[in-house]
Amino acid sequence: MDWASAVAADWRALEAAPEEVKNQREVMMQAVAQTGLALQYASEALRRDRALCLAAVRATAEALDFAAPELRQVTWSLEDASFALEACAVNLRSLELGEERHRGDRALMQQALKLNWQALQYASMELRRDVRLCLEAVQQHWRALLHVSEELWSDRDFMLQAIRCRWQCVQFLAPPLTLDGSLYLEALKVDVGCLDFAGPELRGDPGFMLAAAKLQEVALEKVTGQLFEEPSFWASVVRELPNGWRLAYEEYGPSSLRDSPEVMLEAVRMNIDALEYGTQKVRSEPAILQEAVKRSWRAVEHAAKLDAGSVLKALEKDWRAISVYLDSLSCLEEVEAESMKEMIRRNPQVVRDPRLSGEKMVVLRAVKQDGLVLRFASPELQDDEAICYAAVKQTWRALEFASARLQGKEELVDLALKQEGLALQFACPELRSRPKLVMRAMTRNIAAFQFADPRLHKDTNFWEELTRRFPTAWVRWMKFGRGVESPGFSAPRKPPKKVDLGLETVQL
Repeated sequence: MDWASAVAADWRALEAAPEEVKNQREVMMQAVAQTGLALQYASEALRRDRALCLAAVRATAEALDFAAPELRQVTWSLEDASFALEACAVNLRSLELGEERHRGDRALMQQALKLNWQALQYASMELRRDVRLCLEAVQQHWRALLHVSEELWSDRDFMLQAIRCRWQCVQFLAPPLTLDGSLYLEALKVDVGCLDFAGPELRGDPGFMLAAAKLQEVALEKVTGQLFEEPSFWASVVRELPNGWRLAYEEYGPSSLRDSPEVMLEAVRMNIDALEYGTQKVRSEPAILQEAVKRSWRAVEHAAKLDAGSVLKALEKDWRAISVYLDSLSCLEEVEAESMKEMIRRNPQVVRDPRLSGEKMVVLRAVKQDGLVLRFASPELQDDEAICYAAVKQTWRALEFASARLQGKEELVDLALKQEGLALQFACPELRSRPKLVMRAMTRNIAAFQFADPRLHKDTNFWEELTRRFPTAWVRWMKFGRGVESPGFSAPRKPPKKVDLGLETVQL
């Protein structure tokens, strides 16, 4: 009979097989591959075979009972730890079959844990209270906490270290520690999922959830329903988190925040764009608008109703705020005279708005404060003598924006020249060709000569007067007056000829 084939087909054939078959290593290897229990039919010699026993244990942990007594005796001793670890590696349950004293061997269990963290479940209770040993297992997998002593679940220091190894350990916190927010925050550094194991006491605590949101913004999804509807909590989110206003209005906050002045006030301090999310009631609050325009004049663009105070603050930053304000009115007459006066005082460039650039009293008051705004007045007002005189009186540069007619008015030009000779450049060509006017300009600033009409360059009388009054005028003549008779010109006398007669020289 072919016993090798029979055993390969069914290991139970070993029960009737002769001893010589049970002593054949190859046959027994085929048998234990089916079940480790086949080791019980092996010969005494093969029961001492290390490789065969390990193969049997791999298939069935209980096969260890059928190994040779001498092998079993050293299985869990440090003298032959390598075999013990090999058995553990091939079948973890082999630890369960060892003697209790071996499961309490720290060194052996430590080596076993390096092979498989689940070895901890077979350690003695004393070792399952060993902090260092248990942490070694937790470092491999958080489920190792299933096998530690439950006493450690109440040990804050141990649980803190465990959480630092694996954030999932928070789910094993004993009731006294479930209210310790710092432990959850430690886990939150890795994964926001830890908040799923936090109780409503923590997830409803504003301080804890704010700290959580600082670590991970998505933590705001985990707040309790009551805290979710609390405006003061969201106000703190807006105040303390970067882009907190977006988190509150766009991503995580309730829609009721749009009607909360408290939250909006904090939001506009961070970014005036938050006004877009407010209800009409909130966007009409004077305190909110005034706070917003401190940051940017554009806040008035989002206002549902503008008040004079907000507009004035916005005008201090940009004249365009007046356009937004006027757009909100049905007609210009709605603006009170005193309000307009104050608006001009805050920013005279309000006349840049087309609705004001043609208003004489508005422009007149503006140019008295800043003459240069004459450039924004309507063409009709740029030709108005009262307005142009007021503008030039404020600054000579305003002459540039007066009409061509007024730039030819000597009285107005003279008013500008009394401030600065360079104002000559804005006078009409006719005035710039008048010698006396040019010299008056040069008296203020000798550089005004460059703006004199080129026709004066051919005027000898002009050059004579110029060189008498200005010591350096000859330099300008050298550049611009060459080709015409110079000031005070007279032909030089020729020297007398001398004739050499040999003995004496005769002067002719």
